[in-house]
Amino acid sequence: MNRKKQATKVQKLRICNRANGLVSLQSLWPPLPPVRVCLCVLCDLLLNAVSRSFAICLISLSLSHFGIAQWNPPDSLRGIPVRNDCKKTQGGIGRSFQPSLFNPHGVIFLCPDRAEAIDQRHPGASFFFRVHEYGHLALGTRDEAAADAWAAEQLSQSDAGRAVLRAVLAHFADIGEKFAPYYGTGFYRGLNVATTAGIDRKEWPETLVAYQRKWEDRLKRNGSISFRSKEQTVFDGLVVIDGDTLGFFDTMYADRSLPLPALKEGKHELSLVNVWSYQIGQSNKLLALVRGMNATASFTTSNTGDLVGYISGSESDLSVVVKGR
Repeated sequence: MNRKKQATKVQKLRICNRANGLVSLQSLWPPLPPVRVCLCVLCDLLLNAVSRSFAICLISLSLSHFGIAQWNPPDSLRGIPVRNDCKKTQGGIGRSFQPSLFNPHGVIFLCPDRAEAIDQRHPGASFFFRVHEYGHLALGTRDEAAADAWAAEQLSQSDAGRAVLRAVLAHFADIGEKFAPYYGTGFYRGLNVATTAGIDRKEWPETLVAYQRKWEDRLKRNGSISFRSKEQTVFDGLVVIDGDTLGFFDTMYADRSLPLPALKEGKHELSLVNVWSYQIGQSNKLLALVRGMNATASFTTSNTGDLVGYISGSESDLSVVVKGR
């Protein structure tokens, strides 16, 4: 009789629990210990799983839309390993290393955290920097502007790639006038990318259009400086005039020039800092020869005009002469 009452009590308890959304897993899976799970929790877990799958689907579609599934490096670069390591990028989104004994094809490191932060504001923009790092290895140079131009040219060849470029233009516009010696300002990088890719000015951020006007006005008002090599050797490095860093120069690109600051008539000092020299190899790929050279020269200005710095150097010595164009 007691056993019958106990069984009736347990049955009532199970009915009550079912009414309250509680199910004994023991009645469904006898091998498991008695565990009570709220049906609402199970529903939440199911909905979360569905939501997660839907989110992954959306991310995949977004990545495909922004060219990640549609751009592949040229055959000569496909052996380059790409690894996620924020420590190696030293606070940046990406960093590449030229071929060495341990990495015969070179290596690229990317920072997923920085990529996520950039994509939160401008979806798809981070992919540009992956292509940018391939550009360093394709060209054999540390020149950031050259790598930007290479990436812009690569991505401009498809609609999905151009969507990436529009996103990264917005990112560079956000950086704005913030200056980094080896990169220039965000606007400088954006202008380089937009003009190289041939993106219609109607698609540029308004602030970038305004910057282009200011850039052109400054060139006309103050003049510019560019650099040439007196030899077959290519040189690049930082330009400093009267203590102010103007930016990065590269004799590989004869048409590249930097706007001069407003110079008064008289004597001025030009310094070239951390200059590297290269020889030109196959397919115009550069091979570094000497690193970390410096040179200083004085020049005199009597009026506004364009200047050219003529560079020559050997393994232990570097010199520069500044002349009017």
